Amino acid sequence: MEAPLLVELTQWLAEHQQWLGLAIFLISFSESLAVAGLVVPGVFLLFAVSALAAGGGMPLTVAVIWAFSGAVLGDLISFFLGRYFHQNIRNFGPFKRNPQWIDGGERFFRRYGWLSVVLGRFIGPIRPIIPMVAGMFDMPAWRFLAINLVSALAWAPAYLIPGYTTGRAAQWTVPPFFWNQALSLLIGAIILIGCCLYVLKLQKRWSCLVAAAGCLLSLLALSMNQTALAIFDSTLIDSAAHLRLPGASDILILTPQVLLVAAPIIAALLLARRWNHAVMQVSALALALLMSWSIGLTGGASINALLTAILCALVVNCSRSQHFWVRSAWLLYLLPLLLLIASNVLEHRVLPPLEMLRSLLVGVSASLLACWLVERVSPMTPLAKPLRWVIASWPFIAAAWLLW
Repeated sequence: MEAPLLVELTQWLAEHQQWLGLAIFLISFSESLAVAGLVVPGVFLLFAVSALAAGGGMPLTVAVIWAFSGAVLGDLISFFLGRYFHQNIRNFGPFKRNPQWIDGGERFFRRYGWLSVVLGRFIGPIRPIIPMVAGMFDMPAWRFLAINLVSALAWAPAYLIPGYTTGRAAQWTVPPFFWNQALSLLIGAIILIGCCLYVLKLQKRWSCLVAAAGCLLSLLALSMNQTALAIFDSTLIDSAAHLRLPGASDILILTPQVLLVAAPIIAALLLARRWNHAVMQVSALALALLMSWSIGLTGGASINALLTAILCALVVNCSRSQHFWVRSAWLLYLLPLLLLIASNVLEHRVLPPLEMLRSLLVGVSASLLACWLVERVSPMTPLAKPLRWVIASWPFIAAAWLLW
Protein backbone atom coordinates (compact mmCIF):
# COMPACT_ATOMS: atom_id res chain seq x y z
CA MET A 1 0.00 0.00 0.00
CA GLU A 2 1.60 3.26 -1.14
CA ALA A 3 2.21 6.16 1.24
CA PRO A 4 0.01 8.71 -0.63
CA LEU A 5 -2.93 6.29 -0.44
CA LEU A 6 -2.39 5.88 3.31
CA VAL A 7 -2.36 9.64 3.77
CA GLU A 8 -5.56 10.05 1.73
CA LEU A 9 -7.24 7.27 3.71
CA THR A 10 -6.40 8.80 7.09
CA GLN A 11 -7.50 12.25 5.87
CA TRP A 12 -10.82 10.83 4.67
CA LEU A 13 -11.40 9.08 7.99
CA ALA A 14 -10.59 12.29 9.84
CA GLU A 15 -13.41 13.97 7.90
CA HIS A 16 -15.85 11.03 8.23
CA GLN A 17 -15.39 9.89 11.80
CA GLN A 18 -18.63 7.92 11.83
CA TRP A 19 -16.71 5.23 9.91
CA LEU A 20 -13.84 4.95 12.39
CA GLY A 21 -15.24 1.90 14.19
CA LEU A 22 -15.74 0.00 10.95
CA ALA A 23 -12.25 1.09 9.79
CA ILE A 24 -10.68 -0.34 12.98
CA PHE A 25 -12.59 -3.59 12.41
CA LEU A 26 -11.51 -3.91 8.77
CA ILE A 27 -7.86 -3.05 9.48
CA SER A 28 -7.72 -5.60 12.31
CA PHE A 29 -9.48 -8.14 10.10
CA SER A 30 -7.07 -7.69 7.18
CA GLU A 31 -4.06 -7.63 9.54
CA SER A 32 -5.05 -11.10 10.78
CA LEU A 33 -6.12 -12.56 7.42
CA ALA A 34 -3.79 -14.85 5.49
CA VAL A 35 -1.95 -13.07 2.62
CA ALA A 36 -3.71 -9.72 3.25
CA GLY A 37 -1.90 -9.30 6.56
CA LEU A 38 1.44 -9.56 4.76
CA VAL A 39 0.80 -6.53 2.54
CA VAL A 40 -1.46 -4.30 4.66
CA PRO A 41 0.53 -1.97 6.96
CA GLY A 42 -1.79 -2.74 9.83
CA VAL A 43 0.40 -1.41 12.64
CA PHE A 44 0.65 2.03 11.06
CA LEU A 45 -3.04 2.14 10.14
CA LEU A 46 -4.19 1.02 13.60
CA PHE A 47 -1.97 3.66 15.21
CA ALA A 48 -3.36 6.40 12.96
CA VAL A 49 -7.00 5.35 13.21
CA SER A 50 -6.89 4.85 16.99
CA ALA A 51 -5.39 8.35 17.33
CA LEU A 52 -8.28 9.71 15.24
CA ALA A 53 -10.73 7.75 17.41
CA ALA A 54 -9.31 9.36 20.55
CA GLY A 55 -9.53 12.83 18.99
CA GLY A 56 -13.11 12.14 17.93
CA GLY A 57 -14.18 11.11 21.42
CA MET A 58 -14.67 7.39 20.78
CA PRO A 59 -14.27 5.48 24.08
CA LEU A 60 -11.23 3.19 24.17
CA THR A 61 -13.42 0.22 25.10
CA VAL A 62 -15.47 0.67 21.92
CA ALA A 63 -12.32 0.88 19.77
CA VAL A 64 -10.91 -2.25 21.46
CA ILE A 65 -14.15 -4.17 20.81
CA TRP A 66 -13.99 -3.29 17.11
CA ALA A 67 -10.31 -4.35 16.90
CA PHE A 68 -10.93 -7.52 18.93
CA SER A 69 -13.82 -8.57 16.68
CA GLY A 70 -11.86 -8.00 13.47
CA ALA A 71 -8.80 -9.89 14.76
CA VAL A 72 -10.85 -12.88 15.91
CA LEU A 73 -12.76 -13.12 12.63
CA GLY A 74 -9.61 -12.76 10.50
CA ASP A 75 -7.83 -15.52 12.41
CA LEU A 76 -10.85 -17.82 12.24
CA ILE A 77 -11.11 -17.47 8.46
CA SER A 78 -7.36 -18.10 8.09
CA PHE A 79 -7.65 -21.16 10.35
CA PHE A 80 -10.51 -22.70 8.38
CA LEU A 81 -8.76 -21.96 5.06
CA GLY A 82 -5.81 -24.04 6.31
CA ARG A 83 -8.18 -26.68 7.71
CA TYR A 84 -10.04 -27.02 4.41
CA PHE A 85 -7.18 -26.88 1.89
CA HIS A 86 -4.32 -28.34 3.99
CA GLN A 87 -1.13 -28.59 1.91
CA ASN A 88 -3.04 -27.78 -1.29
CA ILE A 89 -3.03 -24.16 -0.22
CA ARG A 90 0.61 -24.05 -1.29
CA ASN A 91 -0.66 -24.06 -4.90
CA PHE A 92 -2.42 -20.74 -4.32
CA GLY A 93 -0.68 -17.92 -6.24
CA PRO A 94 1.08 -15.88 -3.51
CA PHE A 95 2.14 -19.00 -1.57
CA LYS A 96 3.32 -20.74 -4.75
CA ARG A 97 5.58 -17.75 -5.51
CA ASN A 98 6.67 -17.39 -1.88
CA PRO A 99 6.81 -20.88 -0.30
CA GLN A 100 9.04 -19.51 2.49
CA TRP A 101 5.98 -17.88 4.07
CA ILE A 102 4.35 -21.20 4.93
CA ASP A 103 7.70 -22.92 5.59
CA GLY A 104 8.58 -20.31 8.22
CA GLY A 105 5.12 -20.59 9.80
CA GLU A 106 5.37 -24.38 9.96
CA ARG A 107 8.78 -24.26 11.64
CA PHE A 108 7.47 -21.79 14.20
CA PHE A 109 4.35 -23.88 14.87
CA ARG A 110 6.33 -27.11 15.26
CA ARG A 111 8.64 -25.40 17.73
CA TYR A 112 6.06 -23.70 19.97
CA GLY A 113 2.82 -25.61 19.34
CA TRP A 114 -0.34 -23.88 20.54
CA LEU A 115 1.74 -21.09 22.09
CA SER A 116 2.70 -20.02 18.56
CA VAL A 117 -0.88 -18.77 18.07
CA VAL A 118 -0.38 -16.36 20.98
CA LEU A 119 3.16 -15.34 20.07
CA GLY A 120 2.35 -15.06 16.38
CA ARG A 121 -0.07 -12.21 16.99
CA PHE A 122 2.80 -9.99 18.08
CA ILE A 123 5.36 -11.03 15.42
CA GLY A 124 4.72 -9.18 12.15
CA PRO A 125 6.00 -11.52 9.41
CA ILE A 126 4.15 -14.61 10.67
CA ARG A 127 1.07 -12.99 12.23
CA PRO A 128 -1.38 -13.86 9.40
CA ILE A 129 0.28 -17.21 8.61
CA ILE A 130 0.19 -19.01 11.96
CA PRO A 131 -3.64 -19.41 12.17
CA MET A 132 -3.64 -20.92 8.67
CA VAL A 133 -0.78 -23.27 9.59
CA ALA A 134 -2.67 -24.29 12.76
CA GLY A 135 -5.58 -25.30 10.53
CA MET A 136 -3.25 -27.16 8.15
CA PHE A 137 -1.93 -29.14 11.14
CA ASP A 138 -5.50 -30.01 12.24
CA MET A 139 -5.34 -28.22 15.56
CA PRO A 140 -8.68 -28.85 17.38
CA ALA A 141 -11.07 -26.05 16.50
CA TRP A 142 -12.24 -25.54 20.10
CA ARG A 143 -8.64 -25.13 21.27
CA PHE A 144 -7.81 -22.67 18.51
CA LEU A 145 -10.97 -20.67 19.26
CA ALA A 146 -10.11 -20.41 22.97
CA ILE A 147 -6.52 -19.35 22.28
CA ASN A 148 -7.69 -16.99 19.55
CA LEU A 149 -10.09 -15.20 21.89
CA VAL A 150 -7.57 -14.86 24.73
CA SER A 151 -4.71 -13.68 22.50
CA ALA A 152 -6.95 -11.18 20.68
CA LEU A 153 -8.01 -9.83 24.06
CA ALA A 154 -4.35 -8.97 24.75
CA TRP A 155 -3.51 -7.92 21.17
CA ALA A 156 -6.30 -5.37 20.68
CA PRO A 157 -5.43 -3.01 23.58
CA ALA A 158 -1.69 -3.51 23.05
CA TYR A 159 -1.96 -2.25 19.46
CA LEU A 160 -4.58 0.46 20.06
CA ILE A 161 -3.45 2.09 23.31
CA PRO A 162 -0.26 3.73 21.87
CA GLY A 163 -2.19 5.48 19.09
CA TYR A 164 -5.14 6.24 21.35
CA THR A 165 -2.87 7.78 23.96
CA THR A 166 -1.16 9.84 21.25
CA GLY A 167 -4.54 11.11 20.09
CA ARG A 168 -5.43 12.11 23.63
CA ALA A 169 -2.01 13.69 24.11
CA ALA A 170 -2.54 15.84 21.02
CA GLN A 171 -5.25 17.63 23.00
CA TRP A 172 -2.87 18.55 25.81
CA THR A 173 -1.50 21.99 26.36
CA VAL A 174 2.05 21.09 27.33
CA PRO A 175 4.85 23.46 28.37
CA PRO A 176 8.15 23.73 26.49
CA PHE A 177 10.66 20.89 26.96
CA PHE A 178 7.98 18.37 27.99
CA TRP A 179 8.45 16.23 24.88
CA ASN A 180 12.24 16.50 25.18
CA GLN A 181 12.10 15.08 28.68
CA ALA A 182 9.56 12.41 27.68
CA LEU A 183 11.78 11.37 24.77
CA SER A 184 14.86 11.14 26.99
CA LEU A 185 12.99 8.85 29.40
CA LEU A 186 11.71 6.73 26.51
CA ILE A 187 15.21 6.32 25.05
CA GLY A 188 16.56 5.41 28.49
CA ALA A 189 13.81 2.80 28.94
CA ILE A 190 14.51 1.26 25.53
CA ILE A 191 18.24 1.05 26.27
CA LEU A 192 17.61 -0.52 29.69
CA ILE A 193 15.12 -3.10 28.35
CA GLY A 194 17.41 -3.95 25.43
CA CYS A 195 20.46 -4.42 27.67
CA CYS A 196 18.52 -6.52 30.19
CA LEU A 197 17.10 -8.77 27.46
CA TYR A 198 20.57 -9.21 25.94
CA VAL A 199 22.13 -10.13 29.28
CA LEU A 200 19.30 -12.47 30.26
CA LYS A 201 19.41 -14.17 26.85
CA LEU A 202 22.97 -15.26 27.63
CA GLN A 203 21.48 -17.41 30.43
CA LYS A 204 24.60 -17.31 32.59
CA ARG A 205 24.59 -17.69 36.38
CA TRP A 206 25.32 -13.96 36.69
CA SER A 207 22.75 -12.77 34.11
CA CYS A 208 20.04 -11.88 36.66
CA LEU A 209 22.58 -10.11 38.87
CA VAL A 210 23.87 -7.96 35.99
CA ALA A 211 20.30 -7.14 34.86
CA ALA A 212 19.40 -6.16 38.44
CA ALA A 213 22.50 -3.96 38.60
CA GLY A 214 21.39 -2.23 35.39
CA CYS A 215 17.96 -1.54 36.90
CA LEU A 216 19.55 -0.17 40.09
CA LEU A 217 21.86 2.10 38.07
CA SER A 218 18.83 3.38 36.19
CA LEU A 219 17.10 3.95 39.52
CA LEU A 220 20.10 5.98 40.70
CA ALA A 221 20.15 8.03 37.48
CA LEU A 222 16.41 8.71 37.73
CA SER A 223 16.71 9.75 41.37
CA MET A 224 19.56 12.15 40.56
CA ASN A 225 17.62 13.78 37.72
CA GLN A 226 14.23 14.22 39.34
CA THR A 227 14.62 18.00 39.45
CA ALA A 228 15.69 18.13 35.80
CA LEU A 229 12.57 16.12 34.85
CA ALA A 230 10.16 18.25 36.90
CA ILE A 231 8.31 19.52 33.80
CA PHE A 232 7.52 15.98 32.67
CA ASP A 233 6.36 15.06 36.18
CA SER A 234 4.07 18.05 36.73
CA THR A 235 2.58 17.93 33.22
CA LEU A 236 1.47 14.31 33.58
CA ILE A 237 -0.07 15.09 36.96
CA ASP A 238 -2.02 18.02 35.50
CA SER A 239 -3.09 15.95 32.47
CA ALA A 240 -4.32 12.92 34.40
CA ALA A 241 -7.75 13.06 32.76
CA HIS A 242 -6.18 12.42 29.36
CA LEU A 243 -4.39 9.30 30.60
CA ARG A 244 -7.23 7.54 32.41
CA LEU A 245 -8.18 4.18 30.96
CA PRO A 246 -11.81 3.07 30.98
CA GLY A 247 -13.05 1.59 34.23
CA ALA A 248 -14.39 2.59 37.60
CA SER A 249 -12.86 5.94 38.43
CA ASP A 250 -13.92 5.83 42.07
CA ILE A 251 -11.93 2.70 43.00
CA LEU A 252 -8.33 3.02 44.03
CA ILE A 253 -6.27 -0.04 43.12
CA LEU A 254 -3.07 0.94 44.92
CA THR A 255 -4.00 0.17 48.53
CA PRO A 256 -2.22 -2.09 51.04
CA GLN A 257 -4.74 -4.92 50.70
CA VAL A 258 -3.59 -5.58 47.13
CA LEU A 259 -0.46 -7.12 48.63
CA LEU A 260 -2.63 -10.00 49.87
CA VAL A 261 -2.48 -11.26 46.29
CA ALA A 262 0.86 -12.84 47.23
CA ALA A 263 -0.57 -15.04 50.01
CA PRO A 264 -2.48 -17.57 47.83
CA ILE A 265 0.45 -17.75 45.40
CA ILE A 266 2.92 -18.60 48.17
CA ALA A 267 0.42 -20.99 49.80
CA ALA A 268 -0.13 -22.84 46.50
CA LEU A 269 3.62 -23.22 45.99
CA LEU A 270 4.10 -24.51 49.53
CA LEU A 271 1.22 -27.00 49.20
CA ALA A 272 2.83 -28.26 45.98
CA ARG A 273 6.17 -28.53 47.85
CA ARG A 274 7.89 -26.18 45.44
CA TRP A 275 10.06 -24.77 48.20
CA ASN A 276 12.53 -22.76 46.11
CA HIS A 277 9.72 -21.18 44.09
CA ALA A 278 8.02 -20.10 47.32
CA VAL A 279 11.33 -18.76 48.64
CA MET A 280 11.69 -16.81 45.38
CA GLN A 281 8.33 -15.08 45.94
CA VAL A 282 9.09 -14.29 49.60
CA SER A 283 12.63 -13.10 48.80
CA ALA A 284 11.38 -10.75 46.09
CA LEU A 285 8.93 -9.21 48.57
CA ALA A 286 11.57 -8.88 51.29
CA LEU A 287 14.14 -7.31 48.96
CA ALA A 288 11.58 -4.88 47.55
CA LEU A 289 10.59 -3.85 51.07
CA LEU A 290 14.24 -3.39 52.07
CA MET A 291 15.10 -1.33 49.00
CA SER A 292 11.94 0.80 49.35
CA TRP A 293 12.88 1.63 52.92
CA SER A 294 16.55 2.30 52.08
CA ILE A 295 15.80 4.85 49.33
CA GLY A 296 12.90 6.44 51.19
CA LEU A 297 9.96 5.59 48.93
CA THR A 298 6.60 6.89 50.10
CA GLY A 299 3.87 4.53 51.27
CA GLY A 300 2.10 4.36 47.90
CA ALA A 301 5.38 3.93 46.02
CA SER A 302 6.43 1.14 48.39
CA ILE A 303 3.16 -0.70 47.76
CA ASN A 304 3.67 -0.32 44.01
CA ALA A 305 7.24 -1.67 44.33
CA LEU A 306 6.05 -4.67 46.35
CA LEU A 307 3.23 -5.39 43.89
CA THR A 308 5.67 -5.19 40.96
CA ALA A 309 8.02 -7.59 42.75
CA ILE A 310 5.15 -10.06 43.33
CA LEU A 311 4.13 -10.02 39.66
CA CYS A 312 7.69 -10.21 38.29
CA ALA A 313 8.55 -13.11 40.60
CA LEU A 314 5.36 -14.83 39.46
CA VAL A 315 6.44 -14.46 35.83
CA VAL A 316 9.86 -15.95 36.66
CA ASN A 317 8.26 -18.90 38.46
CA CYS A 318 5.79 -19.63 35.67
CA SER A 319 8.29 -19.43 32.81
CA ARG A 320 11.09 -21.66 34.09
CA SER A 321 12.86 -23.88 31.51
CA GLN A 322 10.94 -22.37 28.59
CA HIS A 323 12.62 -20.91 25.53
CA PHE A 324 13.97 -17.40 26.15
CA TRP A 325 11.55 -15.61 23.83
CA VAL A 326 8.64 -17.56 25.27
CA ARG A 327 9.72 -16.41 28.73
CA SER A 328 9.95 -12.86 27.40
CA ALA A 329 6.43 -13.16 26.01
CA TRP A 330 5.22 -13.72 29.58
CA LEU A 331 5.89 -10.02 30.10
CA LEU A 332 2.78 -9.37 27.98
CA TYR A 333 0.86 -11.10 30.76
CA LEU A 334 1.75 -8.17 33.03
CA LEU A 335 0.65 -5.47 30.57
CA PRO A 336 -3.09 -5.23 31.45
CA LEU A 337 -2.41 -5.14 35.20
CA LEU A 338 0.39 -2.56 34.88
CA LEU A 339 -1.75 -0.32 32.64
CA LEU A 340 -4.64 -0.54 35.10
CA ILE A 341 -2.41 0.35 38.04
CA ALA A 342 -0.60 3.17 36.20
CA SER A 343 -3.85 4.73 34.99
CA ASN A 344 -5.39 4.54 38.45
CA VAL A 345 -2.30 5.99 40.14
CA LEU A 346 -2.12 8.92 37.70
CA GLU A 347 -5.83 9.64 37.81
CA HIS A 348 -6.02 9.73 41.61
CA ARG A 349 -2.63 11.49 41.91
CA VAL A 350 -1.48 8.84 44.37
CA LEU A 351 2.10 9.10 43.13
CA PRO A 352 4.06 11.47 40.93
CA PRO A 353 4.94 9.70 37.65
CA LEU A 354 8.68 9.69 38.39
CA GLU A 355 8.06 8.15 41.81
CA MET A 356 5.99 5.47 40.13
CA LEU A 357 8.88 4.74 37.72
CA ARG A 358 11.29 4.50 40.66
CA SER A 359 9.01 2.02 42.41
CA LEU A 360 8.77 -0.10 39.23
CA LEU A 361 12.57 -0.25 39.02
CA VAL A 362 12.74 -1.29 42.68
CA GLY A 363 10.24 -4.12 42.12
CA VAL A 364 11.99 -5.42 38.98
CA SER A 365 15.41 -5.22 40.66
CA ALA A 366 14.14 -7.11 43.72
CA SER A 367 12.71 -9.95 41.63
CA LEU A 368 15.92 -10.27 39.57
CA LEU A 369 18.05 -10.34 42.71
CA ALA A 370 15.76 -12.90 44.33
CA CYS A 371 16.01 -15.11 41.23
CA TRP A 372 19.81 -14.88 41.28
CA LEU A 373 20.01 -15.72 45.00
CA VAL A 374 17.65 -18.71 44.78
CA GLU A 375 19.32 -20.10 41.64
CA ARG A 376 22.71 -20.02 43.41
CA VAL A 377 21.38 -22.39 46.06
CA SER A 378 19.05 -24.63 44.07
CA PRO A 379 17.98 -24.25 40.40
CA MET A 380 14.23 -23.84 39.96
CA THR A 381 12.51 -26.55 37.93
CA PRO A 382 9.39 -26.06 35.77
CA LEU A 383 6.05 -25.94 37.55
CA ALA A 384 3.31 -28.40 36.63
CA LYS A 385 0.94 -26.88 34.07
CA PRO A 386 -2.16 -26.87 36.34
CA LEU A 387 -0.24 -25.13 39.13
CA ARG A 388 1.32 -22.67 36.67
CA TRP A 389 -2.02 -21.58 35.25
CA VAL A 390 -3.71 -21.42 38.65
CA ILE A 391 -1.16 -19.02 40.12
CA ALA A 392 -0.87 -17.06 36.85
CA SER A 393 -4.62 -16.42 36.77
CA TRP A 394 -4.88 -15.46 40.44
CA PRO A 395 -3.73 -11.78 40.10
CA PHE A 396 -6.44 -11.19 37.48
CA ILE A 397 -9.06 -12.82 39.69
CA ALA A 398 -7.91 -10.65 42.60
CA ALA A 399 -8.00 -7.49 40.45
CA ALA A 400 -11.55 -8.31 39.30
CA TRP A 401 -12.60 -8.88 42.93
CA LEU A 402 -11.13 -5.54 44.04
CA LEU A 403 -12.86 -3.73 41.18
CA TRP A 404 -16.16 -5.42 41.99
